[in-house]
Amino acid sequence: MTRAAEHFDILIIGAGLSGIGAACILSRDHPHKTIGILESRCATGGTWDLFRYPGVRADSDLYTFGYGFRPWSGPQSIAEGSAILQYIRETADEYGVNDLIRFNQRMVAADWSTRHGHWCVTVERTAAPVDRGSDLDHGARRPSARGPAAASSATSEPSGKGEYLELTASWLFNATGYYRYDKPNEPDIRGLRHFAGTVVHPQLWPRDMAVAGKNVVVIGSGATAVSLLPALVDRGADVTMVQRTPSYIIPVPTQNRLAKALKPRLGEERTAHVARAVATRQQRLLWKTSKIAPHLVKGAIAAVNKTQLPDHVSVREHFNPPYKPWDQRVCVAPGGDFHRALKSERGHVVTGSIDEITESGVRMENGQHIPADLLITATGFNVLLFGGARFSIDGAPVDLTEKIAYRGVMLSDMPNFAFAIGYTNASWTLKIGLLVDWFSRLLAHMDGIGATSVRPVAPEGLPTKPLLDFDAGYVQRALDGLPQQGTRSPWLMSMSYLADRRELRSRPVVDEFLRFDDAAAPVLEELPTLLAGPGDKGAEHIVDLGDGRTMCVRMDGPEDGPVVIMITGLAFDLTAWPISFLKSLVMEGFRVVRIDNRDEGRSFRATSKAPSVRQLLSGDLPEGQYTVEDMSEDVADTMRALGVDRADVIGFSLGGMIAQSLAAHHPELVRRLVSLCSTTGDPEVGTTTTSTAAMLMLPGAPNRSVYIRGRVIIGRHLAGPGYPIDEAYEAQLAAAHWDRSLDPHGESAAMRRQIGAIRASGNRAEVLADITAPTLVIHGDKDKIVRPDGGPATADAIPGATFIEIPGMGHQLHPALMPTLLGYVNEHLVAPQQRPTS
Repeated sequence: MTRAAEHFDILIIGAGLSGIGAACILSRDHPHKTIGILESRCATGGTWDLFRYPGVRADSDLYTFGYGFRPWSGPQSIAEGSAILQYIRETADEYGVNDLIRFNQRMVAADWSTRHGHWCVTVERTAAPVDRGSDLDHGARRPSARGPAAASSATSEPSGKGEYLELTASWLFNATGYYRYDKPNEPDIRGLRHFAGTVVHPQLWPRDMAVAGKNVVVIGSGATAVSLLPALVDRGADVTMVQRTPSYIIPVPTQNRLAKALKPRLGEERTAHVARAVATRQQRLLWKTSKIAPHLVKGAIAAVNKTQLPDHVSVREHFNPPYKPWDQRVCVAPGGDFHRALKSERGHVVTGSIDEITESGVRMENGQHIPADLLITATGFNVLLFGGARFSIDGAPVDLTEKIAYRGVMLSDMPNFAFAIGYTNASWTLKIGLLVDWFSRLLAHMDGIGATSVRPVAPEGLPTKPLLDFDAGYVQRALDGLPQQGTRSPWLMSMSYLADRRELRSRPVVDEFLRFDDAAAPVLEELPTLLAGPGDKGAEHIVDLGDGRTMCVRMDGPEDGPVVIMITGLAFDLTAWPISFLKSLVMEGFRVVRIDNRDEGRSFRATSKAPSVRQLLSGDLPEGQYTVEDMSEDVADTMRALGVDRADVIGFSLGGMIAQSLAAHHPELVRRLVSLCSTTGDPEVGTTTTSTAAMLMLPGAPNRSVYIRGRVIIGRHLAGPGYPIDEAYEAQLAAAHWDRSLDPHGESAAMRRQIGAIRASGNRAEVLADITAPTLVIHGDKDKIVRPDGGPATADAIPGATFIEIPGMGHQLHPALMPTLLGYVNEHLVAPQQRPTS
């Protein structure tokens, strides 16, 4: 018998800065999902574990380079590689993601199966390389370099063992970056094989290489060379940086002065957030100014360099790039270390083309000979997107060059496929944080609507351009093999943090380019009524109960299925139920009936005067105030009008109170009861927090936009800390609510009447003792509108009720909670020994 492949909801490829960050966010936001991380090496940290050359560091402020969810707190704002590596590993420890990592496993191929709705992933086991040394725990082992031949054959990337295993994954999240680890860029320089000394590329830096007293030539002018020169000088080497083309170099403080000044006043966490915001805008301002007024910025950088360099080093000759600032990355020199090294007797810079490498050094085209014992080829990197894995869909190979990036997160026509590529003109992690947050929102949205897969579809004739609009050599060498980007949002690979923040956080997670494909669609299409989302009225019915009462209902699922009545809460309409909740019940064969309560949606409006805030607080309610029992009679009469003799009933919040009352007063109508986030009405339990009560008593919204904004604010307040809301999606729900309402401007009065109903009914605990239906009570431990003790009090009042508390849950049916909630509800409603019959 063939053993089934291990399955993950999300499979992250790479355990570096991006992969660890993604795992922390996704495991926090989606605790019910199974997450795995494949790491081809035997260490976490990615680039920051691989690169061990002297002086390796980030070239961005760590307040922006660090994770937004765990701010950098070290003393340096431009930190060394070892400090960054430690920060990544401490984050992984703190968030508990180390147990998710599969070391020495490399994804080599992935095939999307439309039939099964998941990726079939081929993984090769890798062998650890020869020891090259490690400064931190879990460090990779690497080979030493002794002379040009040994250095060229050394590898810091583990080799494949020819052993393979198969995994499946609902989602692939590629966090491999774009550097090729096993093969750096090593141009063929004439005469290199005749060099008698040692040749090493920084990416393959050997362990314990002694440089003191040696003549060292660093070939290159990028960030690696700029950081190598002062570090090697400090280690006692005589260092010459040989550059064909100069780079822009800016001295920056080693510490963030603003953070240093604010920390005693604001504390570490608040200071980090302020420093991150300020540094982000400073980066953007420099980049934008460089594009608008390049000659001004070029002149300013030259002027700064002139003040920092010794008189014998010519700015015009050695620091006058032929390109504009930020056509390539601008290098930084923390504390002016690069300039300080050139002021010493051991630091030198030579600009020009190399003629050839001799046995004893480097000869330039102008005849100058530079003696060398150690030759460092800081000549850049090679790009290898997605770790070099092969992709196919239903067995047909995918040509990645034909794909177009969508929001910088997904690729056109690639189902359930996300990737992480950061900024080229700002801190890498700023972009990663935004795109992972968007991806998390997308997952929650899919849980909410019951979708199993999604793919972006590009509009016909969309103009395209290279994926990365950047002049760096390693990018230009790889463009022909990379996907494309479009020329307008959301197909544009934006390099603006502020623009991306609007696109990825503030705007709705769904647009017209996303296609959701539900694996259950073929089954659902056979049902007489299809499910629909907020705002759809196609399957809604108005039921006339007489006495001026008309109730709006929506019915989904097989007409001959056992009925489930769903009653929503205070100031919500029937569209508030997550679609995945409904689909799950429909797939179990239920006929799902959602109801707009009186005073909400398209159901009738009461004519009684709405109580004032003072009356609600005092309990002196106006004449004609209806009760929870009256609202339950609306449901009972609706069931009779629809010909429903008996049903399972699910109620949320106020809807839970209505459902309880229905079960108590009409036991013949209720087969099973589910009470969510509700209470008994006892003033000693389940009372609303003061801050929440104050928000509910605010005046009504004068218009649609104010209403939407207010609902988002309330939703943010009510959501539990473990399940933050998707504000853009909440805004969509609020807009649908406003648009469906028979009296949107009367929403505040309607809410006060519904609160009045709760007040008028008082403590119903004695009545709940009459409930005979099997009852499930679910409550969150972070509920602010119905205090958590309301849940167990309800279960205690109902004979034989089962109580379940969900950690982190607030007063909201968050999409990420759906798998957990559905497990409990389905077990209660459709357990074999209790399966309902029509």
